[in-house]
Amino acid sequence: MTLMNLTDANLVDRFQKLVRTERKITHLILECIAEIDRRRLYLDKAYPSLFEYLTQAHGYSAGAAHRRISAARLLKEVPQVAAKIEAGQINLSQIALTAQTIKQAEKQFSEKMDSEAKLELLEKLETKSFAETQQILRQELKVDFKIPDRAQHHADGSVTLTITFSREQYADWVKAGELASHAAPAEKAAELAHYLAKKEIARRTDLPPRGLKAARRSNASKSEDMGSRTIAKLKSTSESEVPPTHSSSRAPSVEVPARRTTPIPRQNPSRNPRQIPPSLRKSLLRHTACRYRDPRSGKICGSRRYLQIDHIHPISDGGTSAPANLQPLCGAHNRWRSAPPPA
Repeated sequence: MTLMNLTDANLVDRFQKLVRTERKITHLILECIAEIDRRRLYLDKAYPSLFEYLTQAHGYSAGAAHRRISAARLLKEVPQVAAKIEAGQINLSQIALTAQTIKQAEKQFSEKMDSEAKLELLEKLETKSFAETQQILRQELKVDFKIPDRAQHHADGSVTLTITFSREQYADWVKAGELASHAAPAEKAAELAHYLAKKEIARRTDLPPRGLKAARRSNASKSEDMGSRTIAKLKSTSESEVPPTHSSSRAPSVEVPARRTTPIPRQNPSRNPRQIPPSLRKSLLRHTACRYRDPRSGKICGSRRYLQIDHIHPISDGGTSAPANLQPLCGAHNRWRSAPPPA
């Protein structure tokens, strides 16, 4: 049966039933998301965050995933929200905006909002439009809404990035532009951002910028030539200052310390077996990603954010800090491996 064959009354009745079903399903989905978040089941599935689990495994858009995560976490604190969603008194967009605004206010004023106050605030938003919801939240929480960062991708591969700086952040950005003005024009934000990004990448991966290696080699060569000339001069001076003696006696020789060609290996001063030498740490983290693998599906996490070094076999079980026993993990998976499962 197609909708075109339904009478007006039957079509409206069918639509109303589907809307009620959608509302019920929405709050059930939020409850599932909240429980998955509590158990951190996305980590077991080789996803570094709940957001990536929703967008990659279930196809939610970024905005839809953010709204559902924010609403699910508020639902966990204020369970009465579920009934309001099913009754149509408040919708998902309102709940998500409320959760995000509360989080912003708590950070701005350094004060936590209790569950009762959150419920009272949500009751004021019942049956209100989105614009009215924004106005009420501004008045009640005394905060301005932040414009989210946006990335617009173009056909040629370029990206337009829209971001909002705080006053302090913008002052630091201007200062960085002044300090780097010799290398990147401050009036061209993309060039300055690219320059600072390359510097940070080089610092984190221990790869000097282009041209720096050649300069170091040139300086080392000059230092070596200067050292050779200095040693020769010392020998010449020492020989000329030796007083004449009987032909049968030898002139005292001046021993010049030989130039060391191989450096003495530096020992790690720490006796902590868990400590990993910085050079080895940088080597392991260079051009890599989280290697956690879901034992059932074989999926690898692959996140490149908040990378840490994990001991495959723990030190407490006889493991060592040898490279073969080390693996990069994102911070979420590294903590999850050592943390007990939630009750």
